[in-house]
Amino acid sequence: LDNFPYDGDLSSINPDDIESISILKDAGAASVWGARAANGVIVLTSKKGSAASGLKIDLTAQATIGDRPNLKYEPRISSADYIQIERELFDKGLYKTQETNANKTVLTPVVELLIANRDGLLAKEDLESQLQSLGQIDLDREMSKYFQQQSLNQHYALSINKATAGGNWLLSLGVDKNRDNLVKNGFERLNGRLFIEQKFWKDRLTFSANIARNNTNLLRPNPGTLYMTNLKQLYPYARLKDDQGYNAVVNKDFRATYLNSVMEQNIGLLDWYYRPLDEVDLWDKKRQDREYRIDFNLGVKLIDGLLLNTSYQYVDRDLEDRDNQSLNSYGVRSLINQFTTVLDDGKILRNIPLGNILDVERQSVATHRLRMQATIDKTISNIFNIQSVVGAEVNRAATSGLQNRLYGYNAERAGISSVDYLTLFPSFVNPAGTNLIPFKDDVSKLTDRFVSYYQNSSISIASKYVLTASTRFDQSNIFGVRTNQKGVPLWSVGLAWSINKENFFKADLFSQLKLRTTYGLSGNVNRNLSAFTTASYMGLAPFSRLPYATIQNPPNAELRWERTKVFNVGIDFGLLKNRINGSFDYFQKRGVDLIGDAPYPASSGVTRYRGNVAASKGHGYELLLNGLIVDEAFRWNSTLMLSQAKDIVSDYMDLTISGLNMIQGTSINPRVGKPLYSMYSFDTEGLDPVTGDPIGILNGEQSTDWNAVISKTKIEDLLYYGSSRPTTNASFRNTFNWRNWNLTTNISYRANYFYRLNSIRYTYNNVLDNGLESRHADYLRRWINPGDEQHTTIPSVPTTANGNRDNLYLYGESLIRRADHIRWEDLAVSYRLAVAKDWLKSVEFSFYVNNLGLIWRKSKEKIDPDFAGIGQRPMPRTYSFGVRLGF
Repeated sequence: LDNFPYDGDLSSINPDDIESISILKDAGAASVWGARAANGVIVLTSKKGSAASGLKIDLTAQATIGDRPNLKYEPRISSADYIQIERELFDKGLYKTQETNANKTVLTPVVELLIANRDGLLAKEDLESQLQSLGQIDLDREMSKYFQQQSLNQHYALSINKATAGGNWLLSLGVDKNRDNLVKNGFERLNGRLFIEQKFWKDRLTFSANIARNNTNLLRPNPGTLYMTNLKQLYPYARLKDDQGYNAVVNKDFRATYLNSVMEQNIGLLDWYYRPLDEVDLWDKKRQDREYRIDFNLGVKLIDGLLLNTSYQYVDRDLEDRDNQSLNSYGVRSLINQFTTVLDDGKILRNIPLGNILDVERQSVATHRLRMQATIDKTISNIFNIQSVVGAEVNRAATSGLQNRLYGYNAERAGISSVDYLTLFPSFVNPAGTNLIPFKDDVSKLTDRFVSYYQNSSISIASKYVLTASTRFDQSNIFGVRTNQKGVPLWSVGLAWSINKENFFKADLFSQLKLRTTYGLSGNVNRNLSAFTTASYMGLAPFSRLPYATIQNPPNAELRWERTKVFNVGIDFGLLKNRINGSFDYFQKRGVDLIGDAPYPASSGVTRYRGNVAASKGHGYELLLNGLIVDEAFRWNSTLMLSQAKDIVSDYMDLTISGLNMIQGTSINPRVGKPLYSMYSFDTEGLDPVTGDPIGILNGEQSTDWNAVISKTKIEDLLYYGSSRPTTNASFRNTFNWRNWNLTTNISYRANYFYRLNSIRYTYNNVLDNGLESRHADYLRRWINPGDEQHTTIPSVPTTANGNRDNLYLYGESLIRRADHIRWEDLAVSYRLAVAKDWLKSVEFSFYVNNLGLIWRKSKEKIDPDFAGIGQRPMPRTYSFGVRLGF
């Protein structure tokens, strides 16, 4: 951002402040942006105003409305089906142990009704009547009605540009107030920026200053998903409002019969009932991000063709996560009750004081960057043009963190209460068990230093041939003990040839034809690693209550920078007086000394470490084609972008990893010879025609020994499909202009990758729950009778709990699908109103629709391939309306 790396949150930037966005991907990017440029650089340039006019004022207002999320996107069983499963499990005695559990573990209302009926406390007719009523309730409908809403984002921006003698200044202000899809959640942003540029000494001396202040608030009191326990989702027939319109009580953490009994004793406990709709008003949860950024630049033109620049940036950023739970919130009331002790005289002693519980996590980052640079631009004999940039920079970032929990917090009198963290207190619910009061204090500190030297030079000959060369040397304080490990030399060379400027080139068809190529070495750095032993002090141990630390990184004197060798060759072309123009690029990348996990001697107490243990290689192409289809009063422009990129892991110190772990990997699953992000499955043979059990392959033979199949299947025995990320991407954007009207629309294409469908899991937490927790509608399509295996791949309900039986099915080949699809991304319409006022220069109205939906998908499933994970839903469609005034 504005010639300096930006480490802040991109959402804190005012989009109206940005003048241009460009992407650098070749090896030459490293000469300017250093070791972090191996994966490309997104360059944002802020508006700097103009010194060519007097006073110019722009005012922008925009509102964006978003649809509610589709809670029915993932197919799930109905409340009536859920209740039927509960009845079957109850008849099999699944809940027997929970009934007598000393911790009074929560049971659903249906199970409580079935117990009451079994014990003669509820008549059969009343049971059936109540179960029928519960079966009509739809929690998703309740959530959509009370917990969700249409989103509404408001954005306002003001820009004032004033030309002065020898310079100009630009003042911009931005205000955003966003209402999220979840009730009470939102985002607020306040931006202010002042840019000043002034020239002195006959324009040979230029001073500029860029001062920016960004304030953002992220409000998150609404969790979006309700849970009955920390591990179990809420039952689907829960009501959020009762018949009288009051916020309803929902079973959570402890049995309703137990809570009713202790509440009736009236011994002084706090209300122990959970009402979800109360919580969003009692939970103040937000993140505040305050960033102050100031850039100074002084440029001196000593002689024609020589410019000296000194740039300095200071960034001060403060983040605070503040989680203030009211005394009236369920979480605080329940925790206080659990740590309440009943004395011999019948009175109670609260070991956690009355009051709010405040969790605060703060992080402060102070960054200094200083750069000195010389720029040479010299033309010799009207033939040779030499351009060169030589410079050095030093960066220092100091980060400090603090985390606290305050009990008995009172905001009005700024008071807190002390608690005893060392004593094991008996649990009120189960006096035989003891617990420590939760302790969440922590302190951290990190200093990161960088030193860099660089040059980027080019020579142009007769405007036909261009030779480029760049070098850069980066050093950091986190690497090995030897000097050649602390730093990394980065370099690139390049050549360009404008063929259309040659005398022998007589093709009138081409208005531009240029060949170019570059090759170089760029790098990357993982700031979470160090060559030295690093440890984090974690406060007090849970039981000893003594200070302790955990080792984050074992010593690694050989830790080095990651390096990437990049080669690309391309052609720029223009046809028919540039009416058709574009470019084609082919690239190759080879990564060496990449960071990965590797075994570590067990005798050290550390089982693995992260170091330079991997390598990769990849290649691909990018095509950009622009065309002016119609050039009359009505204009039609089209842009086609097509790219393909493939990569493989070429070297990796494999850990001992099971096939299941390779499949379940939530991020990367490295395997030599395969893409870093790959799709694998177990080899299966459908369902047993007699039992409906899934059949796996073990040692080349069919097997229903699921534990053996899962534990003994090696990585090389897995079925490999391809990449789990698109290797082919394309977009087709069309823009139509007629008079003052403008319409733009974009269609995207993603292909050559795979995704895994979700389905039912019968065993949850080592307990056979017949798919209650997953609630997937595939339960209704399961194998039931012999012959069903001819039309379903969903296993039967098992007779005993076995998580590996589920794993064989869920990670088997029957759920793998091609993810190729075409998507209509957006549509934008704008109208520029003709004005003839001295004080009003322009008026423009705009309308924009985003997330228009899928046009085609290769898979027959009614699932968006980009939102196929558990709990994922497509982004809701949004509609934006805006107006821009120019004065």
